[in-house]
Amino acid sequence: MRITPIIASTMLSDGGATYGVVPKALWQKATPPDAGNRVAHNVHAWLVTLDDGRHGLLDLGCGPAVFLTEKERALSGVGPGWPLLEALMRLGVAPEQIAFVALTHLHWDHIGGASRYLPGGGRAPAFPNAQHFVSRQEWTDATSGDPLFYKAYPQAVLAPLREHPELLRLVDDAAPEILPGLQLVRTGGHTRGHAALVLRSDHLELVDEQGAPGPAAREAVLAGDVCPTRHHLRLVFQLAYDTYPLDTRAWKRAWLPRLASERAVLLFDHDPEYFGGTLRPDEKLEFALDTPWPVTQG
Repeated sequence: MRITPIIASTMLSDGGATYGVVPKALWQKATPPDAGNRVAHNVHAWLVTLDDGRHGLLDLGCGPAVFLTEKERALSGVGPGWPLLEALMRLGVAPEQIAFVALTHLHWDHIGGASRYLPGGGRAPAFPNAQHFVSRQEWTDATSGDPLFYKAYPQAVLAPLREHPELLRLVDDAAPEILPGLQLVRTGGHTRGHAALVLRSDHLELVDEQGAPGPAAREAVLAGDVCPTRHHLRLVFQLAYDTYPLDTRAWKRAWLPRLASERAVLLFDHDPEYFGGTLRPDEKLEFALDTPWPVTQG
């Protein structure tokens, strides 16, 4: 199994929203904000090639910049173009060759790349031959129309999947592997249905777009937004958007010690400097990168 990180989008996010209850005096030392109190984020997607040759993606980024209004682009810093499809083109993979998509959750910056505009208007699935795997709880919440979720879930992006249910695979909590070596494990925390994506193989190969290898491991875990950057390895450093914050902390307390002891690679969806790395306990930071995997540009 090969895993290749892709910078699917770049964006800016409010620093307070990025670190929740942590005082600015602490987080600004690690990530200095701009004049608008925003900090830089990458939005990573992950091209996975299974041993049988099938290609898939883990998370999909924000999608093309044209999905956003001029005001939204100015506020979020997203753009230009559609970096996910541009990277796939460089890697020689067409959208029609993507056989599966596995999603940590359905917020706009992780599901935005699931649809594309049609020339005559409307939208269609961006990956028309892919089975899209998502937690059943996440899909239920995202499509419920419950006003409690406000604008958390982009209905225009989700619409093509609702119209093509044959492309959708809802995963229950106790489900085994969804594909050989790939498991979707609900974490809760960030959203009720948020999931981590766990990849295991005796022949796991982490390699960036330029072909440079990442850390050696037999397991890699994409934690999504329960641990979006290396700064969020600390227990109380978490996104203000978490709907169940104690569940986020519980996931880190349960998983991070095991990942460190077993030399598994933790993958970050939003860190602008590191795709991920193996972990080690740290007296001050609780956990830190032991073998880091620096971000390289495409």
